[in-house]
Amino acid sequence: MLVQCFQKFSQVSGLSANTEKSSAYFGGVPREIQQQILQANQFGKGDLPFRYLGIPLSTKRLSIIQCKPLIDKMLARIKSWTTRYLSYAGRIQLVKSVLYSIQVYWSQVFVLPKKVVQMIEAICRSFVWTGGSNLSKKALIAWDRLCLPKAAESLNILDIYTWNWAAIGKLLWNICRKKDCLRVKWIHAYYTKAGEVWQTKTTQASRVVQKIIKTKSMFEKIGLHETDVAAMTKYSIKDIYGAYHGEFQKAPWRRMVCNNNGQPKWTFILFLALRRKLQTKERITSWANLEDMDCVLCKQENEDIAHLLFECMYAKQVWSKLLAWQSIKREVWNWKHEV
Repeated sequence: MLVQCFQKFSQVSGLSANTEKSSAYFGGVPREIQQQILQANQFGKGDLPFRYLGIPLSTKRLSIIQCKPLIDKMLARIKSWTTRYLSYAGRIQLVKSVLYSIQVYWSQVFVLPKKVVQMIEAICRSFVWTGGSNLSKKALIAWDRLCLPKAAESLNILDIYTWNWAAIGKLLWNICRKKDCLRVKWIHAYYTKAGEVWQTKTTQASRVVQKIIKTKSMFEKIGLHETDVAAMTKYSIKDIYGAYHGEFQKAPWRRMVCNNNGQPKWTFILFLALRRKLQTKERITSWANLEDMDCVLCKQENEDIAHLLFECMYAKQVWSKLLAWQSIKREVWNWKHEV
């Protein structure tokens, strides 16, 4: 029957299967029937696990070893960048646009093991703060803080773990809504038994199906139930991700960072200054002993962000000329007032 389906498809489409590049995979099929199928279609027999379209396929749970190609690909990209001089802002942009795009494809197919997510974040964190591929714990700001929205005093870097669950939630949405799909019909026939998806017991199901059904807890946390999910005409991973993150208290200085038309490097330095993370002598004393705390410009007061940027005599002269150049008639204020 299977061979006849292949032959009919070839006649209609004009396409034929390449026996040299095709393999048949079996699960729970007697050896005699396997031989009959292989003889009928002339395919070779393949063994699990194997890779298809760049991702591993297996009957068992996704292991850390199987995710090694994902980690290696990200490390290879970083090593190709370490020979160039990149600012913090440049590294942040590469993490957002390149490194995270590598894992997005995997995140839409699998629930990544938490250890793998931690490894990805450790690689990205080390690259941002050190510029290299070697893992390091050095960081000016904690990584989970950088994953908050820009309006909440952060940089809106993707939270991989949350985004992964939001992406897998789309598969649960398919099960609840697209009941005409063959794969969804099979799940309903074997597991839901025409009942509610939310009440499905998946103890006998594969780990993939168990993980998909488990995403219902994510929907429940944002106030959505099965009827709400089934009523959604379109599923947006971005919207679910944002809803799961919830609301955050907005920073009073958010417009200086979010709507800043300056170069990204300048904006990032401003972001560090607003978080009081610039490496002034005041901050360095928190992890090292410094005998000289005087400002490097005026040598009159201790060097901190407020003094270095606005209260120092040299800084005041610079700001006075800038204000005059922009025809702004007022005196230079202190750090808190200017912010």
